[in-house]
Amino acid sequence: MKPPAHFDRALALHREGRLAEAEPLYRRVLRSAPTHFDTLHLLGALCGQTDRFDEALQLLQRALAQKPDSAPALNNLGNTLGNLGRHREAVQAFERSLAVRPDDAKALRNRGTSLRALERPEEALASFDAALALQPDYPEALIGRAEALLTLHRRAQAIEAFQKALPLGKDVDQIRYALASLGVGEAPSSAPPAYVEALFDMYAHNFDQHLVQRLAYRTPELLVAELRAAQPPESACIIDLGCGTGLCGPLLRPLARQLVGVDLSGLMLAKAREGGAYDELVHGDVAATLAARPLAFDIAVAADVFVYIGDLAAVFTAAAAAVRPGGLFAFSVEACQDDAGDFRLGATRRYAHALPYLQRLAAAHGFTVERTQHSVIRKESDEGVAGLLLVLRRA
Repeated sequence: MKPPAHFDRALALHREGRLAEAEPLYRRVLRSAPTHFDTLHLLGALCGQTDRFDEALQLLQRALAQKPDSAPALNNLGNTLGNLGRHREAVQAFERSLAVRPDDAKALRNRGTSLRALERPEEALASFDAALALQPDYPEALIGRAEALLTLHRRAQAIEAFQKALPLGKDVDQIRYALASLGVGEAPSSAPPAYVEALFDMYAHNFDQHLVQRLAYRTPELLVAELRAAQPPESACIIDLGCGTGLCGPLLRPLARQLVGVDLSGLMLAKAREGGAYDELVHGDVAATLAARPLAFDIAVAADVFVYIGDLAAVFTAAAAAVRPGGLFAFSVEACQDDAGDFRLGATRRYAHALPYLQRLAAAHGFTVERTQHSVIRKESDEGVAGLLLVLRRA
């Protein structure tokens, strides 16, 4: 059967990565052929590529109503469900795909990823190993295998899997960062932005529940209490650095004339937008956003953000430029012993900072330390994580 008009051109553009040009052509096809399987499937995949997962889900379900046993569509359905945090359903979709095409290494790897998210590491490892039996140099499966092995406390084997993936050229910076956290190689000055973005995109749909209920996360409340104790300016312009899903938003809103949030994760920002606390949300790097807005803010807040930045000099420089004289800079860090150096990267892939280092940075960038509070800021493996809460005032 001849494909509908515009389909071939849409497909060619899609394959070239020209998604914005392909999409209207796919939609034109659907207006004349609303049940055309390939268009429904590929437009659903395109919506997934552009982080519109609810729409992707609807399109893929419509496609599968036409061809219920399409292994590629089932695989894309599983990926979409995973991106929506619906990992149990995702596993079911991958298993339906594998029932049709059992030797699909990609579906096996994707199933492993969802099994990891469901905290079923042994099953995840088996799925990654099955993918690697079919495709030994599959970098994403090797990385998934390494992560599952770490969960199972098989550190040496995890390092071996990461090292095997490294020369394959996929996610090189993230692999080196993971290895450095395990004591192999030199730690970078900060986490790779792509790692941070992917990490929080993955957790966006159940992030608040995971942090608050399982990790007893208290940093927003503790930090805003310290900020209030420092007598912040009334009706302030506030920027929430690394705002995530907006846990700080409702706490900062009563202090704010204008509240701006910034984060690397687009999916986290989508959740923050749903909360309605922010006047503006920015998808970007915290230091770059601050540097682009000189003397724009009375208060800058960073709750649980600097755990992904070791060397904080650039952030302090940007904060000194963006915070008005007399304004406040409030942030949290995980604490390390003063004799461990200025900062260190731990096995959790989070940085901890020493108080003398933070005090030196403050003085060097025109801040005075108003308040310092030692506190347990969350749990890790059911043990409290020691943190520091600081409020600085711009001279």
